[in-house]
Amino acid sequence: MDYPPQMHHQASFPCKPPPSHHSQNPIISNHLQPINSDSHTTMWLDDPYSVSNACPSQRDSGFNSRPASLRSIESTGTGPIHHGSTSVYENIPSRLSNNPENTYPQYTELQPAPPPAKLPPAQIIAELLNLLIEDDSVIVREAVLLTHVLIREGGETRSEVIQNRELINTLLETFSKDIGDGQIIHALASLFHSLSQQQEGLRVILDCGGISRLISLLDSPDNTVNFVITTLHNFLIVFQDQASDEIERCDGIEKFINLLERSNDKLLTLVSDSLLKMSIYNVKSKIFIQNNEKCIRRLLYIFDTSTYDKLLLTISKLLPIISSGNELIKRIILQLNGLNIFEKHLRTTKSIRIRHNCLITIRNISNQATRMRDIDSLIQKLATILLTDDHQSVICSLGILNNLTADNRINKSLFVKLNGVQTLMQKLLMNVDENDDLIEVVLCTLRHITARHDLENEARETIRKSYGIGNIIKLLRDKNFKEHWGILKATVGLIKNLAISSTIIPYLCEQNAVRRLIELLIIIDRERLKISEDNKLDILLDIIIGALINLAKDSSCRSIIKEMNCTSIFIRFSHLPSCSLQQSSNSLLNELNID
Repeated sequence: MDYPPQMHHQASFPCKPPPSHHSQNPIISNHLQPINSDSHTTMWLDDPYSVSNACPSQRDSGFNSRPASLRSIESTGTGPIHHGSTSVYENIPSRLSNNPENTYPQYTELQPAPPPAKLPPAQIIAELLNLLIEDDSVIVREAVLLTHVLIREGGETRSEVIQNRELINTLLETFSKDIGDGQIIHALASLFHSLSQQQEGLRVILDCGGISRLISLLDSPDNTVNFVITTLHNFLIVFQDQASDEIERCDGIEKFINLLERSNDKLLTLVSDSLLKMSIYNVKSKIFIQNNEKCIRRLLYIFDTSTYDKLLLTISKLLPIISSGNELIKRIILQLNGLNIFEKHLRTTKSIRIRHNCLITIRNISNQATRMRDIDSLIQKLATILLTDDHQSVICSLGILNNLTADNRINKSLFVKLNGVQTLMQKLLMNVDENDDLIEVVLCTLRHITARHDLENEARETIRKSYGIGNIIKLLRDKNFKEHWGILKATVGLIKNLAISSTIIPYLCEQNAVRRLIELLIIIDRERLKISEDNKLDILLDIIIGALINLAKDSSCRSIIKEMNCTSIFIRFSHLPSCSLQQSSNSLLNELNID
C-alpha cells in the first residue's frame, strides 16, 4: 500500500487537542467539554494537520492522516478497520507505560488520565453560581447542564441543589440569558422538569416563583414546551388548588388554550389534561374555559380528527364540564356540529369511558337540541343503548331522549316507531322499587310521547297493553312528595295524558287513580296553607287538577270525586287571583256541574 510522503514538520503522535477556552475552569473542563458529532471521532483525528486536501478515499475516517507506525499495525488485518473497532489494539501490550522494554513508545501517551477527585456538592454549587452569572452564553449553558447532572444524580447532591434557594433563583433568572437560539431555555426547561419529578423539587420551584417563569415559555418550540407543560402538569397533580390558583393568576389558562393549536398528540394530551385539572381545581378557570369559544372550537376539532386514544379520552373528560355551562355555550357546541361528532364516537369507540363522557355531554346540550333536524340516527342509537346492561349509558340515554322528545313531534313519533314505549315500560317495571333517578326520567319520557304527536294514541295503548298502569298508580301512594317531587310530578302528568284516551279511563279508575290523586291533592293543599306562597306546590296542584278534568269525563270518576268531599278545595282555588290554578279549578267545577 502506498502512503503519502511523511511531512517534515509532522508532530509526534498523538497530538494534544487545541486548548479549550474553558480550560481555566476545572469543573467545565472535566465534565462538560462539548462534543461535535460531525467532527469528533477518536483522539488521533485531533491531528493538527488537516486531510481536507486528500482524495475522498483518503479522507474516509481520516486514517491516512495517522503516523506510519499506526498504519502498519492496521495493515496486518484482513480487512479495513472502521472507526470504533477494537482490532486496532489487539496486538498492543497492556500497561505500556509500566513496561521498561516497551517497543511501542508512540503509545505511551494513550494511557487514560486518572479520574479527577470528586468535589463536594457545596463546592460545586458555589462554583456553578459564579458560572451562571457569566456573560458568555456557552459557559452559562454548560453550567446549567452540569447542574442538571447534579439533580439527576439524586441523593445528597440533589438535596443540596434543592435546598440552595440562591441557586434555584439564579437558574430562574438565567432564562433571560438566552441569546435567541433557545439552547439555554431548552436546557433550563429540561432541568426544571427533572426537578419536578419529586414533591420537594416542585415545592422549591413554587416558593421561588417559578410557575410564572415557566408559563412565559409556553410560546417556545415543541421540544421545549413538552418539558414546560409536563412540569406544570406535575404541579397540578401534586399541589392541585394552590398550583391552579398560581397558574390562573399568571394567565396560564390562556396560554394553555393557545397550545391547542399545536399538532403534537402527546403535547395536546398534556395540555387537555391540564385544562381539565384547572377546571376542577379553580372556579375562575372553569368559567373561563366554559365561555371561551376558541377553546371549544379547537377541542371539538381535535376530538373529531384525532385517533390518539389518550388524547380522545382526556378531551372526552373535559367536554362534560364545558357543556354544563350556560345555554349560549351549548348552542355554540351544536353549531360546531358537536352532536354529530359525539354520535360518531358513540358508534366507533371501543372505550366505555369515552362513550359515557360523550353521552353525558350530549345530555347536557340536548335541551338546546329539541328543534334540531336530521337527528334520527342519534335517536336510533340511543334506543339501541337502552337495550344494553350498561346502567350509566342507559341513564344518560334516557335523559337525552327525555329532552329530545320534550317538544318535537317528529322525535316523539320516531321513538314510538322504534318500540321505545315497550322498552321504557320494561325499564319502569324492573326498577319500580329501586332506582329513583331511572324511574323519574322514564316517567318523564313516557309523559312526553303520550301526547301531542301523530302516534300519541298508539303510545298510550302500548302502555295499557303492557299491564303497567297499576305500577304507575302505585307510585302516587308509595312516594313522598317532599322527597320524590320529580317522580310524583311526572307520574301525575303521565296519568293526565293516559286519561285523554276514553278507552284507558276505566283501567285508571279500576286502579284507584282518582282516589290516589285526590289524596295527594289534599296533602299538598295542607302543606300549601302552611306556606304563604310556593310556586312549586301550585304547579303540582295544577297538574293534579288537569288529570282530574280528563278523568271527570267518565261518569264513574265524577261520582268518586264528589264522594270524597274535596269540592270545597276546588271552589277555594277558583277564587284565587287569575292564574293557571284558578283557571283549571273553574274548568273542573264546570265538568262536575258544580257552581
